[in-house]
Amino acid sequence: MAIKEKISFEGLEYNLDNRDRVAASAVLNNDNTYTGTLTCDAIKSNYIRFATGDYSGLSLSTKTDANADSGFTMADNTFHQVAALGDATNAIVLPEAQVGSLTVYRFTGQYDGGNNAGTWTTKSGDFFAAQTLNTDVTNFGDAQPGSRRIFGTDFTQTVATHGGAIITIAATHNTLTIVPTATNNQTNIGAELAFYCEVAGFWRLSFKASELGSGALNGTFATSAV
Repeated sequence: MAIKEKISFEGLEYNLDNRDRVAASAVLNNDNTYTGTLTCDAIKSNYIRFATGDYSGLSLSTKTDANADSGFTMADNTFHQVAALGDATNAIVLPEAQVGSLTVYRFTGQYDGGNNAGTWTTKSGDFFAAQTLNTDVTNFGDAQPGSRRIFGTDFTQTVATHGGAIITIAATHNTLTIVPTATNNQTNIGAELAFYCEVAGFWRLSFKASELGSGALNGTFATSAV
C-alpha cells in the first residue's frame, strides 16, 4: 500500500515528511502487536469476499451464452454472471494475477451441454497456485447449492469426503477445464468459481457446486499446463 504524502486528521491537513512515511510503512508492512481495543468502522478486503462469498463492493458484469461461446476475458474485482449452457466450447481468460485481485464466475445457465469443454486460462505468465480441492457430491436435489463452498488448500489433502474427489492443482498449471456433462453434474444454475490472488502471479480457486441429477462431479474437472 502506498503511503500518502498528505493526510486529513480531525479537520486539518498535514504534510508527511519521509520520516513520517517510513514509520507508517513500518507499521503497515510488518507484523505488529496491538494492546487494548482496536476498533474498525469497516474492513474491505477481497480475501474476506473470497472466503465468505459476500461479494458486495465488486463490479457486476452480465454475459450471455453467446458471449461465453465467443470467449471473453474476465475483469479484476468483478462478479460475472454468465448464462453459459455448454452447447459450445467456451474459452475464458482470467485477468492479471495481482496480489489482492478477485474475479468471480457464476453460472446462471444450466451448464450441461455435453462434451463441449469450458476452459479458464490464466494470463500469459500467470498460473494457478499449488493446491488441492476436496469436492462434495451431496445429491440434495437439482439446483441445490451443496453443503459448502470448497477452497484450494496449500497442503495436499488425501481423504475425499462427502462422496467427492480430490483435485490436485500444480503451480505449473495454467488452465482449468470443466466439461459440462449432461444429466448429472455440479455446474447447474448457481454454481460458482472464484479466483483470488494471494501471491503475485498465482490464483487460488474456490468452487461452489450446484447439482443437476445425481450431482456427480463433471466428467472433467481438472487443471493442466497448456
